Amino acid sequence: MASTNFPMFHKNFVLQARSTTHHWDGTGPLSIKTFRNGRAYYKTTLGHYAVESDGYLLLNEGEHYAISIDSETEVESFCVFFRTGFADEFLGEMLLGVDKSLDDPFAKSKSPLHFHAKTYRHSHLLTPIIENLKMSLPVLGDENLWIDEQYQYLMQALVNVHRNISQEINVLPGTRPATREELFRRLTLAYEYLHAYYNRNVSLDEVSRVACLSKNHLIRNFHHFFKRTPHQFVIEKRILEAKRLLSQTERSVTEISLNVGFENVSSFNKVFKQRTGFAPQVFRKK
Repeated sequence: MASTNFPMFHKNFVLQARSTTHHWDGTGPLSIKTFRNGRAYYKTTLGHYAVESDGYLLLNEGEHYAISIDSETEVESFCVFFRTGFADEFLGEMLLGVDKSLDDPFAKSKSPLHFHAKTYRHSHLLTPIIENLKMSLPVLGDENLWIDEQYQYLMQALVNVHRNISQEINVLPGTRPATREELFRRLTLAYEYLHAYYNRNVSLDEVSRVACLSKNHLIRNFHHFFKRTPHQFVIEKRILEAKRLLSQTERSVTEISLNVGFENVSSFNKVFKQRTGFAPQVFRKK
């Protein structure tokens, strides 16, 4: 499916829904995906992504993806879609009459504008705009002037986020910007895969294949950029989710330990206490 086959992709729009189950496969426009009260899984030609309440997923125009939601409770989605060509038009207007500095990550690009397709943590740059849009849409959504302004604000925020990431990429090893950009892309694939499947017993070989990096380069560069090894990242994610489940659900400690990826409850108890200073049962009573 091509995005041009859908009339709705010729305008900016928002999709908001609640569901325990949802599956879709196709090609879409540039979009921001946010979810609450659960997880949504995305698979693209590039990688695997899990979107939770602490962040959002950004997908580029023309990207083919499949989404899957299977939850015991209703998951709330709020997804913003930009019409075909909107980002390129915005960039062209933004650069009109502006000196194109070599430091500008967009200045030399003559190809369609592409952002880094990945999950992002919520931040002051974009999240307040999303929240304001969600809150005000029922009241002001019919006012063309207001809704058009919101999409301009969102696109400016995306550009600012992109610039920040471009600066972060500069800390990666490599003499050429293209080399650092490619290394970042591959490390992101590894990060997203581990984030999506932290509760599985994935191997270093598996993650190395996903990222198209040798195991040695994966560990070294992952630690350099994310300040932790792949295994450390997975354990942090498991403990964070276990704390949430202990605080917000009545599930047993054994069930939680299995849900977050530990093979047995004794290992879970030991690691949880090492990381938090409390046994799971004690943490739940706090």
